[in-house]
Amino acid sequence: MLTPAVLLAAAPAADPAVWLAPLRAAFAAWTVNTDRRIAAALGQFAVEAGPGFAEVVENLYYTHADRLVAVYPREFLMPADATPYCGSPEALANRVYAERLGNGVEASGDGWRFRGRGLIQLTGRDEYAAFAHDAGLSVDDAAAFCETPAGAAMSGCWYLSSRGCLDLADRWMLSAITLKVNGRAMLGVADRIAASNRALAALQAQAPPSSSAPLA
Repeated sequence: MLTPAVLLAAAPAADPAVWLAPLRAAFAAWTVNTDRRIAAALGQFAVEAGPGFAEVVENLYYTHADRLVAVYPREFLMPADATPYCGSPEALANRVYAERLGNGVEASGDGWRFRGRGLIQLTGRDEYAAFAHDAGLSVDDAAAFCETPAGAAMSGCWYLSSRGCLDLADRWMLSAITLKVNGRAMLGVADRIAASNRALAALQAQAPPSSSAPLA
């Protein structure tokens, strides 16, 4: 069962008063219903959205053109190309996400409208449309919902369920989950595994474990 101790084991800066109820509702909705599934979800969320779950909307505010070239080499070949987008997150989103992930052209505004949101950040019109369909929402309502604790938790659990991550959690294949969530970059994989293991230990300390798993 998700308790404050379990939440804080994975995400030590998260506020239980804000996150316990939304997470419990999302876990119930998307069958995140075993110790391993809960722990694996929390471990991913703690890296995707930070240890306080404060990063539920993608930060596209950059101040240095060199950094934009490093992060988006396909869109910006030289710092001079990126300079107009420094300090302009909406324009940047519309540029880098244009004609990708189901989005329209740069002028459509889809890049900004469907930028990353949630505890596992949904990105692009196609991904929001899939979540919206399953959640019974319009695509624009789904995007706004994902900025709230309830929507951030619900969309994060939907993502794990819809991408086959829960079966991987049952087998405690945390690196494989990270690959599905973060792609080949595998950013923060060691932190995701560590947070998941802390959460699993806290869950197993509450009651006899439903399944054993090596803490590795």
